[in-house]
Amino acid sequence: MRRAVLATVVGVAVLAAGCGGGNDGGPSAGRPPAAKLASRVVLSGNIPRVRPADFRAPTAAYRRHVRATLKVMLQDVARLRSAVAANDLAAARRAWLAADERYEEIGAAYGAFGALDAAVNRRPAGLPGGERSRDFTGLHRVELALFERGSTRDAAPAAARLSRDVARLRTHVGRIQIDPLEYSLRAHEVLEDTLHLQLSGQASPWSGAALTALRGNLRGTRVVVNSLRKLLVRRNPAIVTSADRALSALDRALTATERHGALPRWDTLPQTERERLAGLTAAAAERLAYVPELVDPRPARPVQRAFGDPEVQ
Repeated sequence: MRRAVLATVVGVAVLAAGCGGGNDGGPSAGRPPAAKLASRVVLSGNIPRVRPADFRAPTAAYRRHVRATLKVMLQDVARLRSAVAANDLAAARRAWLAADERYEEIGAAYGAFGALDAAVNRRPAGLPGGERSRDFTGLHRVELALFERGSTRDAAPAAARLSRDVARLRTHVGRIQIDPLEYSLRAHEVLEDTLHLQLSGQASPWSGAALTALRGNLRGTRVVVNSLRKLLVRRNPAIVTSADRALSALDRALTATERHGALPRWDTLPQTERERLAGLTAAAAERLAYVPELVDPRPARPVQRAFGDPEVQ
């Protein structure tokens, strides 16, 4: 839609320029006839359209990021299991927060994980029996045990299952297929999901871990943007600069909430701080929403007339 609107605006601007009061008295003084609207959309002629092949390096880089992050997450889960076995609830909670933040960092690949994502990151909503369902596994099952029930004993079997599922996922990473268009969409969708799920308190209701999740999502979003940076800068460096500034502003505001080197629970923040972080998250997502339009690998859509019919060439 933005392309059609942009093309129309360009066309109107050109027509307006042609109708201005020049020195030659009008179009009869040697000017060529106006070109068709479609011929005035020159972006694809100046800059080659992004091809699916152009995403090979970015998605390969992101796949390496996912594999490395899952390796560290496995270490977090190992610490979680050790703390659970030692009945150290405080240490188990810290390890859970670290593991959950690590998983939030690889959100751009969730769609490629299939059932393995559900095993690691499923929430009870929609499951028969909800929290009591046998299919409720993974990070949030451990979260329920540690933060709501305060029970390391209840967390033990779920933590063991989580360790196995994360190991399976890491083994699977080398074979995941990341669709180019889906990958470019994740540049802003990850932060949109953070706003709608984490900063609303839905995603981690027992731990209040919205801020650690936001930090992981922010880090992962930067990995996506950096992997696409060469493609983006060539097409519109101003958008890249605007996105970088928005992400930095969000990062600074998030860091400012730290207390004694740790992020607090989301529900302990004053309302003004929550509103500020939500606003900055929304602003960053808005800036990043232009990324897919710049690097959309699909064929160009036809230019539309004012009433929706494709222009006849």
